[in-house]
This record gives sequence, C-alpha cells and structure tokens, in this order.
Amino acid sequence: MVLAALMLMALSAPVGSVPRPSVATLPQVPQPAVEGEQQAVLILAGDDPTQLWLQDIVRGIQESIQAENPAVVVFQEFLDTPRFERGSYIEDVRSWLRLKYRDQEIELLVLVGQDVVDFLARGRGEPWAGVPMLYGEMGTLTIDISQTLPGISGVAFEDTLPSTVNLLKTILPGTNRVALVYGASPLERARISDWTERLRKIDPRLEVQDLGGLKMADILHQVAHLPEDAVILNLPVQVDAAGERFGPRRTCELIAEVASRPLFQLGMQEFGCGSIGGVLRNWEQFGRVLGQQAIKRLSGQSTPLLTVPVAQYTSLLFDARQLERWGIDERLLPPGSEVRFRSPSLWRDYRPQVIGALAVAALQALLIGGLLFERRRRRRAELESRQHLVTMSHLDRRAAMGQLATSLAHELNQPLNAILQNAGVLQMLLTTKSSALPLGEIRDIVSDIRKDDMRASEVIRRMRGLLQKRELQAQPIDVNELSEDTIALVRPDAMSRDIRIELESTEGLLPIRGDRVHLQQVLLNLLLNGMEAVASMPSDRRSLVVRTSQNNGTVTLAVKDAGVGISADRVTEIFEPFYTTKGEGMGMGLTIALSIVEAHDGRMSAENNADGGATVWFSVPAVPGAQS
Repeated sequence: MVLAALMLMALSAPVGSVPRPSVATLPQVPQPAVEGEQQAVLILAGDDPTQLWLQDIVRGIQESIQAENPAVVVFQEFLDTPRFERGSYIEDVRSWLRLKYRDQEIELLVLVGQDVVDFLARGRGEPWAGVPMLYGEMGTLTIDISQTLPGISGVAFEDTLPSTVNLLKTILPGTNRVALVYGASPLERARISDWTERLRKIDPRLEVQDLGGLKMADILHQVAHLPEDAVILNLPVQVDAAGERFGPRRTCELIAEVASRPLFQLGMQEFGCGSIGGVLRNWEQFGRVLGQQAIKRLSGQSTPLLTVPVAQYTSLLFDARQLERWGIDERLLPPGSEVRFRSPSLWRDYRPQVIGALAVAALQALLIGGLLFERRRRRRAELESRQHLVTMSHLDRRAAMGQLATSLAHELNQPLNAILQNAGVLQMLLTTKSSALPLGEIRDIVSDIRKDDMRASEVIRRMRGLLQKRELQAQPIDVNELSEDTIALVRPDAMSRDIRIELESTEGLLPIRGDRVHLQQVLLNLLLNGMEAVASMPSDRRSLVVRTSQNNGTVTLAVKDAGVGISADRVTEIFEPFYTTKGEGMGMGLTIALSIVEAHDGRMSAENNADGGATVWFSVPAVPGAQS
C-alpha cells in the first residue's frame, strides 16, 4: 500500500517538483490549502497521462471551467491502469487518493472514461462517496450505476464508428475487411471487446480481422500483407503482448511505414503520422463540453444526461499525402472536408493572388497594347505631319522665290550680259585680219566669261536648292556658312530696296545637325520679314543684322531689324497660323519656320528691341563632341 502511494504521489505531482518521500515521512505529505470559499473540481481519468488525446480532454475541461469561473480550483488525477495492472494496484490507488485528499473538499468529480466510472462504482464512490459526479463517455455505459453512484450525471458522445465505416465505403468502395489494431493490456482489451460485433451491426457484410493482443512485430507483419479489399483501423496500441509500451503516435508511425492498405484513425491526436484521417474526434472540444456541464453542476443547475451529436465534436480531416499515396480522389470526400499537408501549389494555395496578378498582367498587356497602338498612330501622324511640313515648306519656298524673282532675274541678267559682251569682243578679235592676236587680252576675256558663268550658275544653284521638294535630311551644318549663302540670295533684292544686311558671325561655332535647305528656308523667311519691316523706314534705319552665337551646347541665329517692332500683345501670336501683317500674305511663313525648328529639337522666339525694331531668333542643339 505504501509503495503504491509513493508511486501515485510522484505521478500526480509535476516532474521534478516534489522529491520522492520516505515511508517515515508519508503522513506529513503537504496538502493543498483550502482558500476560503473557493470551489474545487477534480478531473479523474483512467488512462496514461502521456496520451495526447487525454491531455487534450483535460485541457478542454480546465479551460472551459476557468473561462467561466477563474476562482475554481481544478485538480487532476490519472489511474494509469494500462501501464500498472497488478492485482492490488487499483485498491492501493484508492487508498492513496483517500489519504491525499483527506483534508481537501471536492465539490465535483469529472470522470473521463468508463474505466474510471467502474473504479468508483466498485467502491461505491470511495474515496469521494456522496460527492457529485459528472462523467463523459463514448456511447452507453455497460454497467448499472444507479445504485452504486446515485446522483451521477453524464454526457454521452455519439459514437463515431458508424460515420467512419460510411466514410470508408464512400472513398474506398471496394472495402470488405477492417483490420483492428489495439493493445494487449486488460484495459485495452476490455475497451475493444465488443468492436467486432459493433462493426458487423453497422455493415453485416464487413469482415473484421482482429489484430489486438499481439506483439508489435506480429502486428506489423499482418498489416504488411493485407488483401486488396482491406483497410486498417488503428485504436492505438499502448502495451503489446510482449509488455512493450508505446508512446503517443508511435504505433501509427510504425504501421504507416509498412502498411499495404490505407490506415485510418478515430482521433485527431495522431493526425499527420501516416493515416488518411477521417471523422476525427476533437478531444479538446470533447473536454470543453464536459467543462460547460461541470460549470452548470457547480452552480446548482440540474444536468440530465446530455447526448452530443457526432458533428459537434468531430472534424473531417484528411492528409493529402496519404490520399495521393493510395490514389483516393479528393472529389469523393464528404462536403466540408479539410485537406492538409498538400504539396505547394501556386494556383490552389494563392488563387486570389494569382488571379489578381493575372488581372494586373492582362491590364498591363492591354495598356501596353494601347500605348503601342497610340505610339504607332502618333508615329503615323508624325510622318503625315512631316510630309505636310515638307509640302508646306516647299510651297513657302516657292512663294519666297516668287518674291525674289525680280531681283534674282536682275542678278542673273548681269552676268549673262557680261558674258554676251565679252563673247562679242572675243569673236571680233578672232575674225580680225591681223596676223598677231592679242593673246593676253583674249585670256582676260575668257577668264571674265568663266567668272560670270560661275556667278550665274551659283545663283541658279541656290534657287534650285530652295525650290527642291525633299524630306528632312540630317547632316552637319556650319551656321555661319548657311547664313552667308542665304544672305547672298536676298542681297540683290535688298540692294534694290536700299536695305543693308550685315552679318555678325561668331568664330568657332560648333556645327549643328539638321537639314540645310529647311534651315536656310527659316533664315530666308526671317530675312524677308525683316526687309518688309524696314522697307517703309527712313534710309538710315533700313538695315538688318544677322547674328550667330553659341551658348550651353546650342547655336543661335538671330535676325534684328530697325522697323516699328511688334505690338506687345501680339509677340506670341506671330507664330500662329494665318497671322500676318501683310495685305497679300497668308500668315504661314513663321508657323512653318517654327515647325521646322521644332523638328530639329530647337526653339524659336521673338522680342522687341530697346532701340526700336524687333529680333526674331531660333536656336538648335549643337552636335555633341564636335570640333569647331
């Protein structure tokens, strides 16, 4: 008796918290202090306290009680009968519990399992005779406790075995045999003693292969050689026929490693160890239901027998790895099933994110497509605009050349008349009867003819260059040289109007990159406008200054006149289409000039001079890295 008491004291106390007492000190074992009016509940379980399912039940009971009333003191005791079953063990435990709780008043006993109810019924409630009791059991008790334990109430949890058998038939339609695996201890045998009969009542065609009470090696051999129509139901094994004890999940792991057929279980405590899963008992929920009934009993409420449906304390859980191993289609699983341990799947695990990403990608694709379409449309519009610009520029140049026609004709007439006169003199000399020809004079005449011809050819070349219709062609351009050539075109007309044109060029200008003809047209337009502006001015103010300069990587060309200037409110309007101050003008010259400059990535502007007149200028980027 003393030895049993020592063992139980070590079992019920936290590991390492109380040293094992000697026989002489046993009566002085410290007892829990009574704290005023606090109520005390004792949870009494019959199984091994290391079992995960039992730990879940006890935790559920305790948390449920203390969530409602934190002042309630909860004690826990475990009979541990599967591991200690010699003849006098149970009575020794009863004596020890009587001694341990002799000074502790217990208001309610919460009993977990039929074996605990049996234990108290055999002793007529001792060592807590007369204390209210509440039990939780899976199904109906097999003993009559109305006389031995009067006033006891209980919670009957519906049996999950019928639901499990129906599930087996659903997901494995060819199942005709169930291999039952359980331990060899008297308690384990007693618990499973009627399972064969229960299974046959559920399905009379179902054959039961009893693998209980064997050594673990024999169990493993049997489960490794099962027929195709069999499944394994692990209950599990705590002690085998050789007396070997097995901790939580160990039986499941061993069987799953060698099993030739799918493995099932009834509780959540071993889920993930190699079994498929199924209708799994949530032991913590089991405990919470008991705890809620315990609170009612402590408060004095009547607690008749409560029946808890399967759905209220179970979960439909399945292991994806085992479903794949045994080729079970997930579509056969009951509605509401939860499948865990799936292999990572982008579509399955992150479907909302994938759909969102695809939507964003599709939106981006549409946006990019739209931008490409817009870019293509704009490019086409640019090309059309460029073609229009070329056409308008050509027409503008023709119009400008029309304005210069008289002066250009005069410019051509002079060298042609000179050529004609020199040719006449030369002919006269060649027809003379004198034997000695004046070779020096003839040489001078031929040289004059050649110079006049080149002069006429240069005028024609400039005219032809401006009258050509062509696309913009980018090439290096010397702005000073461009200015000289353009001034040469208008100088005859300027001289006929008594207008002076001066060129103030900056030496060492960097070249620009652009189309020579189009840029020459811009300058020509500015010169013609300037000449118009000063044509009606007094003689001393009929002058234009063409100035070239360079600053911050850009080359600027400006035309300054001494005319009346531009109205302050019209300075920005002169570049708009159809704006003109000429009676016969169309107002497109400066607009076209501005378009040409912008096509060269340049800018153009106008401003009034402080001393009268106006300056119109444009600037174009210089060629990067070019040498002046």
